[in-house]
Amino acid sequence: MLQQLPKRPPKSSNADISKICKNIKLLSNMFTMQVEAPVSSDSDEPQGYVSKVVCYQYDVEFSPSIAEDNRTLRYKIFKEARRNIEQIIGKFSFAGKSLFSMRNLSKDKITKIKDIASINVEGQTYSILLRFTKTFEVNDESAQNQDKTTVNYKKGNQVTQLLNIILKSIMREQNYLEIGKNSKFFDPNSKSDIIINGRNGTSTLEAYKGFTFNVTPSQDKVHIMIDYCSRIIRKETALEYLKANNNEISGLSVITQYNNFQIYLIDRVDKNKTPSSTFLNKKTNTQITFAQYFKERYGIQIRDMRQPLLVHKRKYREANTNVQIIEEVYLVPEICKMTGLTDDQRGNFQAMKDVAVHTKLTPQQRYQNSVQNCRFLSSKANASGIKIDEKSNLIDAVQLRPPRITLGGNKTANSEKGNFDIRTHTLDKIEFKDWSLIYNQKDDGQVDQFVQTLRKASQAYGIDVSEPFFFSQRDWNAKNWIKELDEDFSKNDLPQFVMSFGQVQTGFYSEIKKFLTSSNGVGIESQHVVPKSLQKNAMSVASKIALQIASKLGRRIWQVETPAGIDQNTMIIGIETSMKKIKNQQVIGVVASINKDFTKYFSDVDVRKENDTALPTLSKIVAKAIEAYVKNTKAVPSEVIVYRQGLGEGQIQQSFNLEIKAIQIGFNNFKAGYNPRLAFFQVNRKIGQKFYQQPTGDKPEYQNPASGTIVASQVVQNNFEFFMAAQNCNSGVCTPTKYTCLYNSTNLKEDQIWQLTYYQTFNYYNWQGPVRVPAAMKYAEKLAKFVSDTLQDAANENLTNSLFYL
Repeated sequence: MLQQLPKRPPKSSNADISKICKNIKLLSNMFTMQVEAPVSSDSDEPQGYVSKVVCYQYDVEFSPSIAEDNRTLRYKIFKEARRNIEQIIGKFSFAGKSLFSMRNLSKDKITKIKDIASINVEGQTYSILLRFTKTFEVNDESAQNQDKTTVNYKKGNQVTQLLNIILKSIMREQNYLEIGKNSKFFDPNSKSDIIINGRNGTSTLEAYKGFTFNVTPSQDKVHIMIDYCSRIIRKETALEYLKANNNEISGLSVITQYNNFQIYLIDRVDKNKTPSSTFLNKKTNTQITFAQYFKERYGIQIRDMRQPLLVHKRKYREANTNVQIIEEVYLVPEICKMTGLTDDQRGNFQAMKDVAVHTKLTPQQRYQNSVQNCRFLSSKANASGIKIDEKSNLIDAVQLRPPRITLGGNKTANSEKGNFDIRTHTLDKIEFKDWSLIYNQKDDGQVDQFVQTLRKASQAYGIDVSEPFFFSQRDWNAKNWIKELDEDFSKNDLPQFVMSFGQVQTGFYSEIKKFLTSSNGVGIESQHVVPKSLQKNAMSVASKIALQIASKLGRRIWQVETPAGIDQNTMIIGIETSMKKIKNQQVIGVVASINKDFTKYFSDVDVRKENDTALPTLSKIVAKAIEAYVKNTKAVPSEVIVYRQGLGEGQIQQSFNLEIKAIQIGFNNFKAGYNPRLAFFQVNRKIGQKFYQQPTGDKPEYQNPASGTIVASQVVQNNFEFFMAAQNCNSGVCTPTKYTCLYNSTNLKEDQIWQLTYYQTFNYYNWQGPVRVPAAMKYAEKLAKFVSDTLQDAANENLTNSLFYL
C-alpha cells in the first residue's frame, strides 16, 4: 500500500546545473490566496482580533427528502432560500449535502433556518434541517497539509475543498452557467451563434465563453489557477443525429440543458425502451413513464414517443464501503444536444475560423483574461474572507538547452529553437527495395508520378528507392486487393513493405490494414497514400512519407544526445490508454526502448477489462520488452523509466497498486530476483496551468514559454513533480505537461530527470522537433489509437519491433 509519494530528489551542483540550463522568470495563471475570518455585527463569536479562522461544517437534510443524485434540485432550493438564510447566519457555502460557515451557529439560528417559510421549487415546498458535523481550522498547518507527500492530500485537504466550494457558490450567485465538471463557468451573456454553410446543408453552433478555476496547495502557499475556457454546443439534437447515423451514437457525448448542462458519455442505445416506458421513481416509490417524469419535473413535453433511449453508465463509490456502483442513466435523445464538431464542420475552413474566434486566444489575450477574472473573483470573494493577490504570479523557472541531434555523416541538426529541419542524410543507410504498391487502375497516371516524386524527395536523405512491384485493381473491393496480395505472398517472399494508393473509405483502409498487420494477418509494414494530400506540395508530402516508412522499418533517422549521468543500460517505457474501447475493453499501448540510444522500440498492447486488478498481460509485455532489449544490446536494463498517461488525481493509488506492481512482476517474470532501479511518472497533459514570458523590447506582448521550460518550485507540491513546456508553440497558447513521480528507486538527480525527459521529446520520428511528451509515450498513444480505431485486435508478433502504427 502506497503511503507517500516520493520526495523530490537532490539536484546537481550549481556549476553542473548551469551547464544545462539558465534561470528565467515567468508569469503564471496561478495566484496566491489566504483566508481571513469575516467579522460582522451578527456574528455569534466575540468581535475583534481573530488569530485562527475556523470553519463549521453542517450536514443538510431536506424535507421532503431528495434523491441522492439530484444535485440540481438541491442547488435550486438553496438559491431560492439563500437571501433568507444569509439574513440569519451571514455568508455561507453549500456543496453536495454540506453547508460551510465561518460562524458557529446556535440552536436558535438552526431552528430559524428550518422554519423559513415558502421555499417553493418546482411546485413543492421544502424545509432545510442542519446538523453540526465538525470544525476545522483554515489556518491550521495540518489543514493546509504542508506535507504534500501523502497520496490523498487533495482528497483530505479541507481548506482547498472549502475554498473551491465558496468560489463555486459565488459563481452560481452571479448566475454563471456551470457546464460539465471541473469548475467551468460560462457567462450566459457571452452566448453567440455560429452559422455554418457546409456540404450537408446549414448547421448552427452555440458558443459560450467563460473561465475555470481550481484551488490547490503548493510548496508554501495556497494557489488558485484561473484560465479561460469556451464551450461549443451543436444545436443538433441526439435524435436528429440518430436518424442520420443509423442509431449509432455509442462513445459520443451529449449535453442536457434542462439539468444545468450535464454532459453524458453514451454507452449504448436501448431500442427496447421509449419515452412511454416506465421506471421506478425513487422519490415517490411509484412507476412513472419517462415522458411523464420530464413533464412533471422540468415542464418538458416529449414529442416523439417512439424514439429509443440513450444509456449512460454513471460510476460512483459508496461513501461507507468504497464499493464501486454502476448505475444506468436513461436519456431522451430529443432533449439532448450533441457536443463537439462533426467531420463536415471540422473540414470547413470558414467554420473552423469562426469557431477559433471563441476557442483560440493569443498568449496576450489569455493571460489578460486570467488577470481580469482574478480581479472579478477577488472582488466577489472578499466578503467571504478570501483574499486573492493578482500580483503574486511571478515565478522562478529554468530553460534547458536543447539536445544535440546527430544525423548521417556525423552532421547535426540545428535545434536551438526547438524545431529543426533535416537537410542531409539519415543516420542509418536506408533502401526501399522489393516493395509492393497496389492501386486502382483509374489512378494509373498519378501513381507513376508519385513514385518519381518519392524517389526524388528521398535523395535528400540518402534513401535509395527501387522501382516497386505494381498491383492494380479495377474496383475498391478490399477483398480483391487482399486476394491479389495474398496470392503474390504465397508465391514469393514477403516484400519489404506494402504501399496502397487511393482515395478510399475508412472501411476499405481498415480491411487492408488488418490483413497486413493484425495478429491474423501476414505481419508486414504498410503505408497508405491519399492522392489528395499530394495536390499542394507533393515533394514535401513525399519527403514525410519516405521518413515515415523508414521509421516503420526500424531505421534510425537521427539520434538524440543522452544526458550526462544517465546509465547506458536505461530502458524507457511509455504507456497510454486509447479513448475508444474494443468490446468494452480498454486498449493500453505499451512501447519500450530496446537499445542504448533510445532509437529502437518494442511495441505491444494490453487489451484490458475494466475490473482487471492483476494485469497479467502488462507483466508479460514488460518481460518480453526486456528480452528484446537483451537481444539487441547483450545487456539487461539496470534502470527503467516509465511515463504513464495521467488517469486523474484520484487514480494515483490505483496506478501504484496495479501498474507499478505489474511492472515489477514483469521484471521477476523475466528472471527471478531481477530488480532494476525504477522510476514511474504519471504524465498529465490535460491541465489548466499556463506560463507566459513577460513582454520585452523586441516582443512587446506576453509570449509562450520557450521550448525546454521547467517549473519545479512555488506552484508545485513538495513531492517530486514538475511542469515542462517541451513543444515549440508558435500559435495559440502553450499548455505545459505535468509530471508526478509515483515511485522512484533510482539515484538520478532532479535535473537529470528533467533533462532526460526533455531530450526524449525530440525522439519522435514523425515530427522534426520536440513533442509534448517523451517519444516512447507518444508512440504508445499512436499504437493504442491505431489498434482501437483500425485493427480492433493485437498486431502480428512479427511487428513488435516495428513502428507500424505511425
